[in-house]
Amino acid sequence: MKTVNVVAAIICDNYNRKTKIFATQRGYGGYKDGWEFPGGKIEEGETPEEALIREIREELGAEIEVHDLIDVIDYDYETFHLHMNCYWVTVEEGKLQLLEQEAAKWLEVNDLRSVDWLPADLTILPKISAAMVDKNVEYYNENADSFFAGSVNADMSYERNRFIALLPEHGRILDAGCGSGRDSKAFLEAGFSVTAFDASKEMRKRASEYLGQEVLNMRFEDTDFYNEFDGVWACASLLHVPGDQLPETMKKLNTSLKSGGVIYASFKYGDGTKMRGDRRFSDLDEKSIVPLFENAGFEIVYNEVGTDNRPGREDEMWVNAIGKKKLI
Repeated sequence: MKTVNVVAAIICDNYNRKTKIFATQRGYGGYKDGWEFPGGKIEEGETPEEALIREIREELGAEIEVHDLIDVIDYDYETFHLHMNCYWVTVEEGKLQLLEQEAAKWLEVNDLRSVDWLPADLTILPKISAAMVDKNVEYYNENADSFFAGSVNADMSYERNRFIALLPEHGRILDAGCGSGRDSKAFLEAGFSVTAFDASKEMRKRASEYLGQEVLNMRFEDTDFYNEFDGVWACASLLHVPGDQLPETMKKLNTSLKSGGVIYASFKYGDGTKMRGDRRFSDLDEKSIVPLFENAGFEIVYNEVGTDNRPGREDEMWVNAIGKKKLI
């Protein structure tokens, strides 16, 4: 099989604080309409860095600075083997122009899987994601002490008791986006086995100490559990998943449950994407939450609008829902 040696530019907005990367949609060839990182073939006598500078000048009309190598991807397409050197890149001079591509987007870390990537480009996403700044996660890292103090004693017993009533005794619970660890601790004290995860390093540190057990470093898109849990508890955590990714995320959580397992989720009351400070929220109401659950394979058994349980925030509204995994 013929090997094709190429370079790819992972263009970021800022090398030291990567909040966005640039993706392009292929406008020609057998993989037309697929999304990829711009770049191209290394010509004879060129170094990968020289090839990348030339390719971006030809494709996007800008001068770039090539930074460090992220990874080398080897991928077998049907008719050739792709050997792709992937570099962090920033624009040094000029503006990015679509001279060959069909379309382009700047993507934040939570948007990385919102486009239909070509297979080889898809494989580099985990390393890119790990290096990018998630503004939502950054908020919790920077405000971990105040968020822990403000949420660890919030009374969620009403919602927890409804959830627990649907679980087998001593069952297994996935606390998805556990925050302070408040609910994980209550479940442990009630005799359940709990696996907790969170994307914020500082919240994991505090929750692990509070629980006396490790909180996993994980994002929703990284979950790959299968038929392991009797219940998934997603209290005020799924609300940070972009709206267009919520359906797929809910399906993954469904897969993590045993047949007949249950999921609890809560969202700020509203409709659509909202920015609150630097954080992005996916708001739902008692109507829009129904298809989200049902299309993911859940039957809703509880759907209620209530107020915030934290002192001083009683005017904030939430939608709370419990769904039961449909029997297969």
